[in-house]
Amino acid sequence: MGSSKIIMLSGVYLILGYYLVGFYQVERTNSHTVEAVANSVQAEQLARTGVNLSMTRLGEHLGSKSFSTQNASMSGGSISYVATAMSGNYSKVTSTATFNGRTITITAVMYHNGDRWVINRTYVTPTKENIS
Repeated sequence: MGSSKIIMLSGVYLILGYYLVGFYQVERTNSHTVEAVANSVQAEQLARTGVNLSMTRLGEHLGSKSFSTQNASMSGGSISYVATAMSGNYSKVTSTATFNGRTITITAVMYHNGDRWVINRTYVTPTKENIS
């Protein structure tokens, strides 16, 4: 009678062990996914900051619709942004930001409206590592 209880308890412990290993694997996968999404969101926010810095720079030099590549570092990431002139009162700004290996590029088309620049369209382009 005693040996059957030992076998029964061993089976229960074995089943519980399998469940715990499964829970640990799910937790690791979820943790990795959350970290990847957080890094992508931070990279996108930094790229949007590059667009805002471009608007500020264009606003300081109202006669110019373009400027060469500018670089900035903030919040543990890096930003590179450039403005190129388009026809009419339009300018295209491309801002690329990298944070913890995640890279996002935002392209914004702006137009000059009187005394300020206004964003007409914005395009977000993730890199392949952000899609996986």
